[in-house]
Amino acid sequence: MFNRRSLFFILAIAGLGFAVSAEDLSSPNDKQIIKNIVVQGNKYIKEGAILKRLPYKKGGLFDVEKTGEAINLLYGLGHFRQIRLEREALTDKEMNLHVVVEERKFLEGFSFEGNKSIRSSKITNKLDLDKIEAVDEEQLKKVVLAIQKLYKDENYHLTKVGYEVVVNKENADKASVIFTIEEGKKARIKRVLFRGNKFMPDRKLRTILFTREDWILGLMDDAGKYSEDSLEIDRKRIEYYYRDFGYLMAKVANVDIAFSKDDKEITITFDIREGDQYKIRYLSAPGDELYSEDELLPFVTLKTGEPYSQTKMVQSINNLKTQWGELGYIHADVYPQVIPNEETKEVDITFHAEKGKKLFVNRINITGNKVTKDRVVRRELAIEEGDLITTRKLNASKENVEYLGFFDRAGVNWKIHQLAEDKADVEMNVSEAKTGKLNLMMSYGSDKGNPQRTLKGSLQLEKSNFMGGGYDVGTNIQSSLKHFQSGSIYFFDPHFFDTDVSVALNAYVKEDHYDQWTNVNPAPREDTIGMSTNVGFLLPWLSRRTRVSLEFGIENIRNNNPKALPSIRDVFQPIVDRTFQAGDHVWFGAELSKDTRNHRVYPSHGYKVLWGAKMAPPGINREFGFIKSEFDWSWYTPLIGDDSLVLMLHGRASIIDSMDSSKIIPYKELFHMGGQTTVRGFVWGSIGPAWNTGDPLGARKAFQFNTELIFPLIPDYSMKGHVFYDAGAGWDTPRRDISDMSLIKRNKFNLRQAVGFGLNLVKPFPAKIDWGYKLDRDKKSGESPHEFHISMNSAW
Repeated sequence: MFNRRSLFFILAIAGLGFAVSAEDLSSPNDKQIIKNIVVQGNKYIKEGAILKRLPYKKGGLFDVEKTGEAINLLYGLGHFRQIRLEREALTDKEMNLHVVVEERKFLEGFSFEGNKSIRSSKITNKLDLDKIEAVDEEQLKKVVLAIQKLYKDENYHLTKVGYEVVVNKENADKASVIFTIEEGKKARIKRVLFRGNKFMPDRKLRTILFTREDWILGLMDDAGKYSEDSLEIDRKRIEYYYRDFGYLMAKVANVDIAFSKDDKEITITFDIREGDQYKIRYLSAPGDELYSEDELLPFVTLKTGEPYSQTKMVQSINNLKTQWGELGYIHADVYPQVIPNEETKEVDITFHAEKGKKLFVNRINITGNKVTKDRVVRRELAIEEGDLITTRKLNASKENVEYLGFFDRAGVNWKIHQLAEDKADVEMNVSEAKTGKLNLMMSYGSDKGNPQRTLKGSLQLEKSNFMGGGYDVGTNIQSSLKHFQSGSIYFFDPHFFDTDVSVALNAYVKEDHYDQWTNVNPAPREDTIGMSTNVGFLLPWLSRRTRVSLEFGIENIRNNNPKALPSIRDVFQPIVDRTFQAGDHVWFGAELSKDTRNHRVYPSHGYKVLWGAKMAPPGINREFGFIKSEFDWSWYTPLIGDDSLVLMLHGRASIIDSMDSSKIIPYKELFHMGGQTTVRGFVWGSIGPAWNTGDPLGARKAFQFNTELIFPLIPDYSMKGHVFYDAGAGWDTPRRDISDMSLIKRNKFNLRQAVGFGLNLVKPFPAKIDWGYKLDRDKKSGESPHEFHISMNSAW
């Protein structure tokens, strides 16, 4: 077939690579024109697919340098076991290029034997096995490892996987693959032990690990799950933790994994070499013409005479970098020189700095925002193109964007791409969170208007970054097992037409049932249809997060005309009529707020202050007329780390009064203290004025105080716990139509208190659980000692 003088070369035998020497490729004329490209040996792969991959074209020059590229590109198709390129010289200037391939067997399909715990379809879909078209031994070995990993993720750690290639009897070019699986037994971590730790007790070491012992809620927070990756991370965490207490040489020498005799339980043992504790003898931070050493040392959190701390070392480095960054040296590098003395067990530390050059912004790029529009992020930035890049501007911009709540935890980060000595592009990379929520909330206990313990629920659908434009839209439906309670739709645009003006619209229907009122027939019910609109204005000359807003609302209130029982009608009916007053209600409102919290969803520092007023003018309203004022304040601060232990304080003071003695205050506008949003552990309306039958009348004055300690229960913060103390009071009910004040109880200031705890879960599904216990339970009135609530939601 070929001329005897033709030179041929063979590359990449059996798919293991290729090696070509200079002699193999030598030719009297290496720049020959390719007259034809001939493909041989292909049965199932079309010639066009092969030719398309080649870096050679018919009529082009043959280049020996491209042969390696050609082989790699053809192997990339995944169908060939062997590839040869052969050159047939026709003349000194022309040649034919022969591409000789040997195809792998065509894969007809996969099947599985022995798998009981994981369905075959799940294995196929999870590993994308449908995309494999040819039998490749190396690829099949990777599939075996991937199947084993799938089983490990399901806690089947001793699973064995093998495979067999079965050739089609009728067509030797085709084959199928059978995977045989020996699942073994499901095993979870039952014990995490430590060996060699004398200074650090086991209980402290367990708190920092991702690897944790199984417990009753292990399926919810991954406790008891064995992962080799987590073990490696835990090794580093233990060593880092020891260095925080001065044990510079501490090391996890080994991690032993032992299975029980029945292979159902795993014991993990960390073998620790603690070494000696080192204290700091000397600290230095040499200054220069911009900062003296005396100016820099206060930003070093390490102290002489104290044990060395890795966390404080990192803090010190970051603090010093921040100081240089404030002056525009954003690439300043601070590196510590740590000199330990093994005899005295002391260290000398010197922080050296290299400032580099000042950098100015060339362009600002937003990346990672697949849904959120650029303008939504850009309007929160405190830095502009052309500005000097400083840490203050970068940190303020990052905090503003994080505060939106549209991005994952730690999902907002800056990247700086230097273009010249004094110029750089800055990139804000964001990782978008799921901002839609489908909330299914359930609670068991007493509730508004009903002291009896029942199961209640609500369904809420909302989207806080609708269409990536930063709009809040949603609907809320609430219901108990007995009654429909409320439904609403709302829309909020925080930057109307990209201005500092916000606009909100809200429409709602309510159906309030008061089954607690047992001395009336029928049981009272109020039906309300209403809407409101709100316009807000940022006050940037005060601060970026100071806002004033104005509100207008109108609603229609109807009731089922409840009547007091005949035996008490003369005394009680005026109260019933006043409480369940029908009519049209028009109001105006104003609100001034300032919010410095670092995040709206899970804040760890900052405060929010709000003052609001609401007025229903008697001249506009026929039945109603009142003025209402509320002051609300909340404050967050980390006690340990950034959010390892966060203290939250919250307070609210409220007052409402009639503007005309002939007008009344709507029952729902009065203050009904007790419940999950006021004082946990108490039912709605149980703190404050009530008729002698126990029917809550509502208060004109109210006060509440809440404090919480919030802490992560597992290292990845997917489960948080909190303990709380709540206190509150409501007093002074409107006295109109009450002929005998002796029939009113709880009308004076009486501070009620409760303590409790709760959980906030992120996975396997978001949920919140709260339990409150009364500190001053009134046993004579039949108060329950506690209240319990649970809510669940799903993000989308």
